[in-house]
Amino acid sequence: MAIHPPSNGDRDFITVFKTGSVDRDDYPDLAEHLLEGRTQLASETGYLMKFGDVSHRGLTPFDVASLHDVPAYPLPKSALESLPAHVRADLEQNGAVQMFASYDREQHRFEDVALAWEEQDFLERIAELVTGDCSLHEAVDWIVVEEAERYTITQWADIRGVTEDAVRSNVNSAREKLLAEEDRESV
Repeated sequence: MAIHPPSNGDRDFITVFKTGSVDRDDYPDLAEHLLEGRTQLASETGYLMKFGDVSHRGLTPFDVASLHDVPAYPLPKSALESLPAHVRADLEQNGAVQMFASYDREQHRFEDVALAWEEQDFLERIAELVTGDCSLHEAVDWIVVEEAERYTITQWADIRGVTEDAVRSNVNSAREKLLAEEDRESV
């Protein structure tokens, strides 16, 4: 079995998911079954990662985790710590994330990380809102908290390093501007 994930310097589609350890002595059959898709039965961080094909993007993280033909690798502590704060928060909240990233296997670090849902549609929507009346902060806060429902106001404020009142104000302002735009369009 491979002990290092593949990496060619380009961004890979990576699924990281929470796991537990299995005692070989207590559950030998289960341990053997799990090792078919993993390099180890445990991970120092409690997470495993799978490097998948972009076609796996349509699968949930848990579907990707169940693919036995794609090996799973323990997520090293340095790799977990190299994830941006919003990705770690998403991982902790949901138990899994799907992302595009470059993985440095010598340093065990992720670089150029973007959650799979943050791709073009997200950027197009921000541009649409900014082209309207919203500021960049209003647009991003609105999309993340309200439209995508990725984080609560508290979580997003912590990720951004701002107060909850700042995020709440941006969300409320964006809501007012979007409602006013709807009113203008319906006239």
